[in-house]
Amino acid sequence: MQTLIPIALSLVGLGLSAFMLFRKISHKKLSCPREHPCDTVLHSKFAKTFGLPNELLGIFYFLAILALIFLPLFGFSPVWDLYALFFLMIIGGLFSLYLLGLQAFVIKSWCAWCLAIAFTNILLIISLLGIPTEIFAPILAKQKVFWVILHNLGFILGVGSATITDIFFFRFLKDKVISLEEKETMDTLTNVIWVALAILVISGFALFVPDQARLLASSKFLLKVFVVGVIILNGVLLNMFVGPYMRRLSFEGSEPAKKFRRLAFALGGISFTSWYLAFLLGSLRKIHLDFQTALWAYLTLIVFVIIGSQIFERLVTKKFNQEQNNCEL
Repeated sequence: MQTLIPIALSLVGLGLSAFMLFRKISHKKLSCPREHPCDTVLHSKFAKTFGLPNELLGIFYFLAILALIFLPLFGFSPVWDLYALFFLMIIGGLFSLYLLGLQAFVIKSWCAWCLAIAFTNILLIISLLGIPTEIFAPILAKQKVFWVILHNLGFILGVGSATITDIFFFRFLKDKVISLEEKETMDTLTNVIWVALAILVISGFALFVPDQARLLASSKFLLKVFVVGVIILNGVLLNMFVGPYMRRLSFEGSEPAKKFRRLAFALGGISFTSWYLAFLLGSLRKIHLDFQTALWAYLTLIVFVIIGSQIFERLVTKKFNQEQNNCEL
């Protein structure tokens, strides 16, 4: 009975993914309830990941879950089986959140079939949450060097991309207009940042499981987790309120443009500061502050960053407007 629910949910997810892929390759319209056309999502430029249809990745994912559930019945080591199942569950959960975020903030259209797959995957993950991680914790402990390297790679990609994004942002604005090609460059850097976050989360879980007691008592670790959470939330807000309207960015004095500029500068400042702080925390052995004090220090820093970003926005806007007036004269 314990494995019956995961098996049933995996089969449901497999069937839904296969049905959507069949409709896509046969060029048949996918009927969708309400007013939201599923085909808008199904045939968008985000319908593929690494060149493969998302539906095909869904088929591979649910087949892999089924295989890992049945492998112990054929004498496969249950320790390694649970190990693989645990990480596949994390990857599947992150990917579902990614696809939901695309529908909500980028495509701005909902696909009922996609939502059904995501909901099925959520239920599947919940049904698998009882995996006893202590069984394969020794394996993770032996692989610590690998996960540390992967964790550092995530920080390198994240900090580097955040820095380059800010540099390009101001470089692209020299002509006061962000072109389509420039926006696509910014979108590419944003995608790299999301990949970096996924690497951090996965490798972070791998480092956390074998050392839970010590890490949960560490103010440095708790603050780092909080900062990464802020980075994720801030990234969602950037994708929701800034990314889709990047080409409308203007340094004219109109109120809508002014509000957009201020938001873009504030969120950009939070992202830049949080990435570097998370990297610094990862580099330190420990901090001599309790979690509550460290948290208040971080929140105070963010307040100063937001205030500084608004002052900087006014200075940059004033400079651009002066340059425009000089050109007109």
